Amino acid sequence: MSKPNDFMHLPLPLKYSGKPKLRGGGEPNPQTVENRKNRTTHGAYIKRRAVELSHFWRERRDERKQMGLLDIQLGIPFLLKIDPDADVEFLRGLGFEIVCSLEDGYIVVASDDIDLVKFNAKVDDFIQVNRNSGTPARIYAMCADEERLRYILPDSLYAGWANLNDDDLYCVDIGVSCGGTLPLPERPKRKEDETDECYDQRSSDWQRQFNEAYQKWDDLASERQEEIIEIISTYNGDIPSGFIDETDSFSFRLNIIGKGLRDFVLNYPYIFEVLTIPDVRMESSLRNMSTEDNTVEILAPESDAPIVCVIDSGVQEAHKYIAQAIIAKDSVCLIPNETNVTDEVPGGGHGTRVVGAILYPNGVAGFGTYQLPHFIRNVKVLDSGNSLPADVDPPKTILTITEQFSKNAQPPSKIFNHSISERVPFTSLRHMSSWASQIDLQSYKKDVLFVQAAGNIPPEIISALITAKQPYPDYLGHELTRLANPAQSLQALTVGSVSISNYVTDDVMSMGKTGEIASFSHIGPGIWDTIKPDVVEYGGTYAINKDGADIRLTTPPGVCPELVRRSPPGVAFDRDGVGTSFAVPKVTNIAAEIEKILPNSPALLYRALIAQSARWVEPTKERTPQECEDMLRRVGFGIPDVERATYNNSYRVTFITPSIVEIGVGEAHVYSIKIPDELSAVGEDFDILVEVALSYAANPRRTRRYIRGYLSTWVDWIASKQNEKAEIFVQRIFNDGKAIDDEGNFSWMLGESRGSGRGRGQIAGFSRKRGTLQKDWCVIKSNQLTDEFCVAVCGHKGWGSLFKAKYALTISFEAFNQAIPIYGPIRLVNEIELGSQEIDLEISL
Repeated sequence: MSKPNDFMHLPLPLKYSGKPKLRGGGEPNPQTVENRKNRTTHGAYIKRRAVELSHFWRERRDERKQMGLLDIQLGIPFLLKIDPDADVEFLRGLGFEIVCSLEDGYIVVASDDIDLVKFNAKVDDFIQVNRNSGTPARIYAMCADEERLRYILPDSLYAGWANLNDDDLYCVDIGVSCGGTLPLPERPKRKEDETDECYDQRSSDWQRQFNEAYQKWDDLASERQEEIIEIISTYNGDIPSGFIDETDSFSFRLNIIGKGLRDFVLNYPYIFEVLTIPDVRMESSLRNMSTEDNTVEILAPESDAPIVCVIDSGVQEAHKYIAQAIIAKDSVCLIPNETNVTDEVPGGGHGTRVVGAILYPNGVAGFGTYQLPHFIRNVKVLDSGNSLPADVDPPKTILTITEQFSKNAQPPSKIFNHSISERVPFTSLRHMSSWASQIDLQSYKKDVLFVQAAGNIPPEIISALITAKQPYPDYLGHELTRLANPAQSLQALTVGSVSISNYVTDDVMSMGKTGEIASFSHIGPGIWDTIKPDVVEYGGTYAINKDGADIRLTTPPGVCPELVRRSPPGVAFDRDGVGTSFAVPKVTNIAAEIEKILPNSPALLYRALIAQSARWVEPTKERTPQECEDMLRRVGFGIPDVERATYNNSYRVTFITPSIVEIGVGEAHVYSIKIPDELSAVGEDFDILVEVALSYAANPRRTRRYIRGYLSTWVDWIASKQNEKAEIFVQRIFNDGKAIDDEGNFSWMLGESRGSGRGRGQIAGFSRKRGTLQKDWCVIKSNQLTDEFCVAVCGHKGWGSLFKAKYALTISFEAFNQAIPIYGPIRLVNEIELGSQEIDLEISL
């Protein structure tokens, strides 16, 4: 797609950057306050529970010894309930290793000392009101081991736990913590009047200590992997894919008999998650049609075209519509003991359809001569049944593929199409799954973009929900329609499907009008109430019979997108399949088009621009707050547009950070866009759509919950207010640091907080801060702008301040109804901009 250079995206001017000093804090939890008032009573209670649990574990060890089982002298696990507002790191000072954090203040910990000597000594200090002895007040309960199992096992496995057959073979995915007891040191705070030389030396010492502690996680992981091999070998257990290293944990797939599984899970203290293996079976065509073929002339992509990596069921590489795009030498099959990279899924294939939708996002028919837009790398992981075999471990495939085809390949792939997900919703709301976390980790490390399917609700589930008097689209609020793993990944660009037409006949009608959520498309929110799906595309929907008897879901051509299909048998392209799998590649196409014009920019920017370009159907339609919230849950930011994502016009201008930007804890970057007088002058009241999108990545840590525990550094953005001068905004961000009142704020759709408090937007149920893709938008009058519009990007404390976050930022202005040309005037006034100024002020955000 070639366009003139007159309306290219413009570089975003960075005006100020600094390392402000974060301040803040909330009120202590009332339960913690009460425990400190009643030290004797509370201390006696937790000491009694500690003795009871120590006795329990001594008895269990004696029983195992009498049974002749392998002696496991590695420590003992506990489930604690603590102050939910406390930083869990205080537990290290009580002698515990933090295995994982759960919801509502529940924490799994481990202790190498079965008698809990250090813990009991700390409790004695607490009872006697010794100095710095208040931390035991934050421990509310020490729970029975049965409760620990309830948290680390999935419901299905927990329900049958007592009835595991000793000799039956079980296959599960295990997560093991390796964080140890050594805390990561805090970044030093600069002292008053401290010289640069002195502070730099202390910072250098801190970085060395941080790296040493971080390295010990790797060393501990190796030790624990050896321990696990020894334990499971006594039961002839097998780890088919090996261990997959994460940040402070590792995961692995385990084949083992029931007796061994029970022994391992009950007694190995560092397990934080046990899951049944994912059931991945992608959609198949429900029918075959014969469509008249056409005689389009196909041209190869340009030599420097982007290379998209497609992870799917393989591809019919010799297919006449896609053959010239395939880089055959890079094709690979990751199914063990298989080398065939061909798409063998019956009924027209799956991977072939996906590749076709990347290359022909608007369908195949109607072209005379067509140049393929991109190259394709073919990675096969699904079998002929369009399923993920049990011996293919999803996180392992993500790691293998990115290592082979991202920065190590020549030329590398930055965009990965992943039209694969489980059949059922993701159920673990406690931790990011190992599959999704690996996508997050590789996105952070390698600057890649995974375009991910939201997943498809099986037809039988839809029929059952409708039969239960939950018609379309009301049933989309049911828990069975929640996103399918790994669509909850924070870094993946998750894509749902919308209907392509208002299809109606005498007998059937489409479930959803054009642009409305597809009947089968899983919806959000994502884990920790993040906005998911991010965007949607035209992947079709089901048609339903009008008579209402014996619910029948069908896919007539009128509800299906036109897709290339594996042939023979059948024709080379058709309208005979629907699914989020086929919405994903259309967004992948947009990402690759962005890569064409910005080949040296980070994949984070591609994600931001796609979100920036997305709109709801009928964007100017007046909706109630509840309708807006429903839209956000179902379609995210809406349907992206390749034109808006790649170029502007006279009435729209987009500013971008063209290169990757890093930000650390307690840092802030202020960007400023000058507004021409003809736009902001008093008396001018043009409607201007303002859109801001922040796309960032940070190092993930799977043993922790919520954004602040999961990410090494978390990031958000703040915009200037109506009629707020740039210098006042900078003062507010870097010096005053005070929260602002609603009066004078622009009417953002999402806002900075949920509910009815300060900073909330029109949608009360969501906050833009929750995810790593933070888009917000509002319509303002042009005379509400001052001479500059400012946005501050701020870095906040996560789990590891050494690892800075990486981000891309986009800001757009668009004149509604093309009322006034703005691109030229705004571009002109921003062409000359001085470099950013370093400031060293305090901030409180």
